[in-house]
Amino acid sequence: MSTQLHRTTTGTGPAVVLVHGFADDSSVWETTVAALGADCTCTAVDLPAHGRSPAPAEAAAYEREALLGSIDDVLAESGPAVYVGHSLGGYLGLAHCITRPGALRGLVMVAAGPGFRDASSMQDWNDAVHLTMPRLELPRVAAIASLHTDSMVIDRLPEVTVPVGLIVGSRDRNFVGANDYMERKLPDVRRRTIDDGRHRLMRTHPAEIAGIVREVLSAADPAPEGN
Repeated sequence: MSTQLHRTTTGTGPAVVLVHGFADDSSVWETTVAALGADCTCTAVDLPAHGRSPAPAEAAAYEREALLGSIDDVLAESGPAVYVGHSLGGYLGLAHCITRPGALRGLVMVAAGPGFRDASSMQDWNDAVHLTMPRLELPRVAAIASLHTDSMVIDRLPEVTVPVGLIVGSRDRNFVGANDYMERKLPDVRRRTIDDGRHRLMRTHPAEIAGIVREVLSAADPAPEGN
């Protein structure tokens, strides 16, 4: 069950869709969109229960496939796009590439990872999400969006054939190792590590994110005529 996501679109040119991480909203991309300038059509979305998007009561609305279905609706409007995702948004971008091959022109992952194969690591992550929820202005059911229940994405990384950009902060201890792993496993990848960078690089290094988005746009196959 997909959710109609709130979105804001600016600029003209190649389509770029930006998806925030858990407990953020589309406003985190404002400086990145500004750094890209007016030569891209940038669409920043709010995930369910975040920003100005609806907050469904049904747990199924926050499961991975439902979130991907909501993103499908955005892409149906934008046309073939380079997808830029932070944290949870980046993980969803990988899942989208794997389950919907050919739908995206490229992928940029900002401080994101491919999930877990090890059951104990998966449980540690999920426990941390549940512990954090009381401090967040989100309905409890929204935690489902950030929980991991399988290793599908990390197991199928070699199936992601579009150009991928990875950008991570050197002080983002939860994701540096994940980016090392993805750099080895993804077929077409370019990587940037920001010295002393932390998790929300959109706040501190928008120009560097915009730079790797442009690299992926340059490496991507041309958009079909009319897009």
